[in-house]
Amino acid sequence: MLGVLLGLSAALGFGIAAVFARVGLQDIKATTGTLVSLVVGTIITMALAFVFHTDAILKLAGVAFLWFLLSAFINFPLGRLLNFTGVSMAGVSKSAPIVGSSPLFATILAISIGGESINTMIAIGTLSIIGGLAMILSQR
Repeated sequence: MLGVLLGLSAALGFGIAAVFARVGLQDIKATTGTLVSLVVGTIITMALAFVFHTDAILKLAGVAFLWFLLSAFINFPLGRLLNFTGVSMAGVSKSAPIVGSSPLFATILAISIGGESINTMIAIGTLSIIGGLAMILSQR
C-alpha cells in the first residue's frame, strides 16, 4: 500500500511541476528553464542522497554507475528540455498526459530488451495508454 501512495504522490508532484513549469516558461525559453531546473534539482538531490545514503553511493559498482549516468543524461537534460518545450508549445493539459505515456515505452523496451513477458493486465494498460494518446492527439 505504501508503494501505491508513493506512486500517487509522485504523480501529484509531476502534475504540479508541469503547471509550475508552464507558469515559469511564460517569460523565458525552455532551454533556460531546463538549466535552472537541472541546477536546482541536482543540488537538492545530491545533498539528500549524500545525507541519507552515503555508504550506498560509495559502494556503487562501476557498471551500475555507468547505467545510472546514461539514464540521468537521457532523463534529465534531454527529457526535461523536451518536456518543457512541449509544455511551452502545447500547454500542460496536452503535454503532461503525453509525457505520462512513458509506461508505454517502458513496456515496449522491457519486452524487447529486458526479456520481460506481456500479460493480460499489461496489454490492457498498454492499449488504454494508446487510446488516451489517440484522444488527446485528435483534439484541436
